[in-house]
Amino acid sequence: MEIKFQNLFYMFPNQTIFNSLNVTIPSGKITCLLGKNGSGKSIFVNLLRLIRLPKKGSIFVGDYEITSRGMLQNVLEYENQIGYVSSFPEENYSYDTVLKEFLAQLEKFHYNPAKRRKHIEDALEIVGLSLDYLYRDPFSLSSGEMRLVSLAIALSHNPKVLILENPTIGLDKERKRTVINLLMRLKSRYKKTILIVSQDMNFINEIADTIVILKDGKVWKQGAKKEIFAASKGLVKEGFSLPDMVSFRELALDKKKIRLGYQSDVNDLVKDILRQE
Repeated sequence: MEIKFQNLFYMFPNQTIFNSLNVTIPSGKITCLLGKNGSGKSIFVNLLRLIRLPKKGSIFVGDYEITSRGMLQNVLEYENQIGYVSSFPEENYSYDTVLKEFLAQLEKFHYNPAKRRKHIEDALEIVGLSLDYLYRDPFSLSSGEMRLVSLAIALSHNPKVLILENPTIGLDKERKRTVINLLMRLKSRYKKTILIVSQDMNFINEIADTIVILKDGKVWKQGAKKEIFAASKGLVKEGFSLPDMVSFRELALDKKKIRLGYQSDVNDLVKDILRQE
């Protein structure tokens, strides 16, 4: 599902957050949303989740339209299309077992009771967690486990759009790799539209198809990650860190006059270095 913000205004009483914002999140791709604090990233997500409504303009998500009047179409049907994982998943837990958290989500969307268990087991398998987690207290889990459980709950109702805020926080290297492989599979095999808000630039460099950077209520930069990271000096000037491989490429050019191609995979970078010898 394509997401499009069209001439969108959003403001607080004494502060304009978005001023005629126009941006398109492509269908079936992984888009990473960047911006400094106060740039509107959280508002952007909350508008998609119907927690806030635009003051003017429209948001189109597939065939659904969100305006200042809300959504004229079936709201529950729309919410079923949106999977969301918070930066702080523990804030969304209400029950004393993971199983009850799953069931509450599936009951909300009126899933057939006879098929709920299958949805739950499939979702846990996708994120690499055993069925033992169903009987654990979600508040007893580590931050990384909480994040994976929340991702599984979001996937259990098979949304077309997946929104993740800071998905790598608390994950060790192995589980981070699990999430990367999962998101790539959701994109390639299931054509999910995935929107990620993150400051983990190495993760973004590896996972993103496109990057959107917000600044002063508008889109400051938008494009393929290769194009965005090619303008590395501008990013650094704005206070953004660079992915390690982009920094290495810049260092090789500056110190050794070696011009490496853009790479998002370390193995490809090594091959490029060997070709220079």
